[in-house]
Amino acid sequence: MSEAAKPKLISVDWGTSNLRACLIDDSGQVINQVSSDQGLLNRPENFEQCLLSLIGHWLNPDARLNIILSGMVGSPSGWTEVPHLPAPATAQHLADGAKRVSQAQGSSVWIVPGVFGNGAAGIHDIMRGEEIQFFGAEHLRHQQELTIPAYWCFPGTHNKWIAAGPTIDQFSTSMVGEFFELARRHSLLAQSMEADLASAADHRANADAFSRGLANAQLPGGLLHHLFSVRTLQLTNHHNKVIGEDYLSGIIIGHDVLAQLGHSPTHVGIVAAPYLAARYTHALETMGHSCFTIDAQDATVAGAELVGDCLPSVE
Repeated sequence: MSEAAKPKLISVDWGTSNLRACLIDDSGQVINQVSSDQGLLNRPENFEQCLLSLIGHWLNPDARLNIILSGMVGSPSGWTEVPHLPAPATAQHLADGAKRVSQAQGSSVWIVPGVFGNGAAGIHDIMRGEEIQFFGAEHLRHQQELTIPAYWCFPGTHNKWIAAGPTIDQFSTSMVGEFFELARRHSLLAQSMEADLASAADHRANADAFSRGLANAQLPGGLLHHLFSVRTLQLTNHHNKVIGEDYLSGIIIGHDVLAQLGHSPTHVGIVAAPYLAARYTHALETMGHSCFTIDAQDATVAGAELVGDCLPSVE
């Protein structure tokens, strides 16, 4: 850490599988970061001890910080439940609804609430974690002078599609990542897929298979019919098991994009880690849309800083 860098806050993204903490300085830069596999699936025995074992060396009673936790840590199965806020929601609303759950060496630990609203079908929908990323992504987009998108897309286990704007208002969840895992591991389709041994030729074939899945997702018949083609194309020797997963991925992502955006060209901001960002960029551009990418961790850090600016000072 440079002598000029003064810690301002700590951002913690605590999800189902992992948690990642970033120490942020007063210019918004990440000074240091650490991560752990102690997500909610591993059910930490003591959330406070788990957190302090990860970030305790950053804390100093003479330099108190706000520690901002987002994600599933605020769900009923997390540290403590912090109820969802109704849409429309702002960063100030998130700060107002945040719950202080602990103090460590004078620093305050806050859990940020999620948001509830209505999805594309008018059915109730919820989010936890993406609310922080949404405001961070909007902030970074403005800084980088990127064109305002019609929607933000947050690929992952449960994809979020959020209408762009100053507030979180309309949003929809798609169970893309979870459904992909269920299909490839526990359905009949698993018999038509196997792990890629990763030769250069395989990677080219896999990219082609993903594109083929995207194309077939736009054909008549619907998702359930298209899914079965993973099996039938392999059994009729039109593709082999090595490319099955990428073909399945193309079908599911293609249907997600089509369901949310339709056929009219739309500008989309993607908030994701590089691999998922590349997949959705390929899908969106192939299907006639335009897009740009904001890194998911950068969005989380920027959003935590915005919410932190709205919280009570700890100094």
